[in-house]
Amino acid sequence: MPIRPLGIRPLLKLAAAAGAIYAVALGVTGCAMAPPSPAVARLDHLTSVENLPGKPGCFWKSNFQGDWTVLNESTLIVHAPLPKDAYVIKLFQPVFNLSFKQGLGFEDQEHTGQICNNANDNLLVPGWQPPQVPIIAVHALTKAQEDELLEAAGKRKPVRPPPATAGVLAPPAVAPPGVAANRLSFLDENLLHRRRSERDRAQAYS
Repeated sequence: MPIRPLGIRPLLKLAAAAGAIYAVALGVTGCAMAPPSPAVARLDHLTSVENLPGKPGCFWKSNFQGDWTVLNESTLIVHAPLPKDAYVIKLFQPVFNLSFKQGLGFEDQEHTGQICNNANDNLLVPGWQPPQVPIIAVHALTKAQEDELLEAAGKRKPVRPPPATAGVLAPPAVAPPGVAANRLSFLDENLLHRRRSERDRAQAYS
């Protein structure tokens, strides 16, 4: 039985995972730089290939209108076409200063019109050589998953639960007795003055 060769994207994922293991090994042997901060470590954990949240999915390339948020130099979130349609994109390699790149685009190698998980698709990065950066994962995100990634990247403040009294309506404001009495007295005087004026006009015509 012939052996079916592996596609390019599974090989890229294996290479990315091997690179992550190598980085950890360097940290253990003390050859790496200082360990990352807890916030960076949490984001790296959430955006690793094996822990990437969401479900593998696709989006139409024509639906991408230039709305993206960079989480780190190898991960970004795109919206296609609406803000509620969020996808996390994992790249094969980091792109230095990805947050400052303009005019990002996508290339679907199979000409399906879609950018999909486990497909031969690329992120197009102007000014990067080569500009085609292989995509190794595309996952559709829920709102909660998107918020978690944005919070971990410091792009959004954590959502705090509303206070317990948020649903309790405040009682209607009641004017102090003296103010209410003065207001009624003022209305009564106006009504009395109007009636006197009407009576005087009636007597003048009679």
